[in-house]
Amino acid sequence: MNEELRFSESTRGLRTDFALLGGFSIRSGGGEALFLPTAKIRLLAAYLALSAGQFQARSKLCALFWEDRAADQARASLRNALAAIRAILGDHVLIANRETVMLDANFVLTDVSELEGLVARNSAKAGVETARRLSAEFLEGLVVLGEELSEWIEFERTRCRNLSETLLAKTAEQLAENGEEAPAVALAQQLIALDPYREKSHRLLMRLYAGQGERSLAVAQFQKCRQLLANDLRTEPSPQTVALAGELSLEGTPGLKARSSDTASATRQQETARAAEADFRISIAVLPFLCSTEDADQSFLVEGLAEDLITELSRHKDFLVIARLSSFPLGAGPRVAEDAAQALDVRYVLTGNLRRRGDDLSLGVQLIDTATHRTVWAERYARKLEEIFPLQDEIVGLIVTTVDAEVRSSERERALRKLPEALDAWELFHRGLWHIYNFSMDEIEVAEECFRRAIELQPHFALGHAGLAQAAVVRIVWQMSDNISATLESGLAHARDAVALDGAHPYPHVMLGRLLTCQGDLGLAHVHLRIATELNPSYAHAYYALAQVYIWLGQPAEALPYIDRAIRFSPRDPLITIFMTVRSVCLFLIGDIAGAEAAARVAIGRQARECWSRLGLAAALVESDRTDEAMTAVAEAKALMPNLSISNLDNLIGRMASAPRQRIIDVLKRAGLD
Repeated sequence: MNEELRFSESTRGLRTDFALLGGFSIRSGGGEALFLPTAKIRLLAAYLALSAGQFQARSKLCALFWEDRAADQARASLRNALAAIRAILGDHVLIANRETVMLDANFVLTDVSELEGLVARNSAKAGVETARRLSAEFLEGLVVLGEELSEWIEFERTRCRNLSETLLAKTAEQLAENGEEAPAVALAQQLIALDPYREKSHRLLMRLYAGQGERSLAVAQFQKCRQLLANDLRTEPSPQTVALAGELSLEGTPGLKARSSDTASATRQQETARAAEADFRISIAVLPFLCSTEDADQSFLVEGLAEDLITELSRHKDFLVIARLSSFPLGAGPRVAEDAAQALDVRYVLTGNLRRRGDDLSLGVQLIDTATHRTVWAERYARKLEEIFPLQDEIVGLIVTTVDAEVRSSERERALRKLPEALDAWELFHRGLWHIYNFSMDEIEVAEECFRRAIELQPHFALGHAGLAQAAVVRIVWQMSDNISATLESGLAHARDAVALDGAHPYPHVMLGRLLTCQGDLGLAHVHLRIATELNPSYAHAYYALAQVYIWLGQPAEALPYIDRAIRFSPRDPLITIFMTVRSVCLFLIGDIAGAEAAARVAIGRQARECWSRLGLAAALVESDRTDEAMTAVAEAKALMPNLSISNLDNLIGRMASAPRQRIIDVLKRAGLD
């Protein structure tokens, strides 16, 4: 919800605006600057503003902000601080009783909540100044004493920085698409400052410099990127970055030439030998969650959470999870992550901290990539003590699904940074997935080459065959094949090989299920997709594929819970646009036309250059008697996929149940698809 909409005209002047990014400042709704007397009181106000609408126990605040004082003295200090806050903000903002205190969310607006809202809406239209303002560090320059308070600030800085990177990237890319290169350059520079290892940001900046005619700056940016990766990660820029340098006429740049053929050949031989012994899994250790001395009685809880996470992650075939007997003795919390990773020879560490104040529990979780020394993901969960056990499975499920998605995204990006001849089968597979998710003819061919090379290196590598099966799915769905029948048969053969080689992995079953759906064998498709959900109950792609099966069966109401589960399990999935499009189709077929339109518009907002979501929108618009708008949506879809037609669409959905198939075709004909 837009934060501004919470305030009516009558209450707008009563609100308080908190700026917590880039320092600390507060203003009244009328724009008047407000001042709190001390740094401790300002920090307390920031803490309460960030959790506006949630009661905070006085005992918790005393321990957090005055941990060095006796209980009576700490409570007196808290009373004085709250009195100062009330005097500046007003009685209507601060709500307090003998045991708890909070700021009323109806009268408090923070720039952090603004940032969260923009990212949650996947907005790429934040505006230059807004994106820059919201990328500043949380409570920048503030240094505090006290271990727990320092951990809270460090955690929030990491969380806000991750959100800022997302917003900056989307805004810069939108500006570049609109031809606004100068402000896009500024945002791209800021994005690189936040995450120097994000090659996509370097490529964006190179293109922008070249577009402005500043070739020398583009050369310098490429050199900076290459030097940074060499020094810090001991790797080379990805082929995309090198290829872009070539496109920008940078071939003469010293050191840009590929390795010599002799070196490449030797490296390939070494990697081939190593691949024969490779363990194709993602290595991760789960450390116990840190709890303070005062919360020592909760040690059973943090150990239980860590054990549950180890158990659930171990169900994912791609994860090599260190057993608790090896990981637990190394210590708890984020500060020991680097040493633990080195001792256990793992790339990722999952850990965090648990804090209890009265009946309130706060669980902070961090996923750390120890190779790049950065936090990949951070989140905090607040629960009441009596809720923690009934909700423990839910919390563990949320953590595991997010970790799964973030780690796989990190693996794809990491594979892109290595030279092709230095990739092993596992890395080639993830690199192929990266290319697949670009959904273009050129990229699908590169992806298929990656999967074939993975199989050459490791003939019994099931994921390589499953990758070729997924490439066949993409060719069929996105109309990238001149012979759909042959592509389907080839894909089915690879999917069956993948299942035969590793039937305990859900991914081959999902790919076989999707291809069987294309073939019209819905019963067998359902069997394989059910197996996938049993092997991994949080595998979003399996639920998405099950939703397709039920749509093909003519049961859209039964399909809807499955696609909703896929979206919940993987809200940042590379296929999220397709997830939302399938949701739009479900809603359309069950008669919820407004919901279908909304879902289609969300899909378009997530990926502007995707055609199927526009057909979903067109269908909903026709049913809303807005045929002119529907015809515009169809025209946009055809511009993205020139060979799009009723005939090609029918090739895709021809084995769907007769009633929904005919309804879709009829409504799209009315929208101008011929």
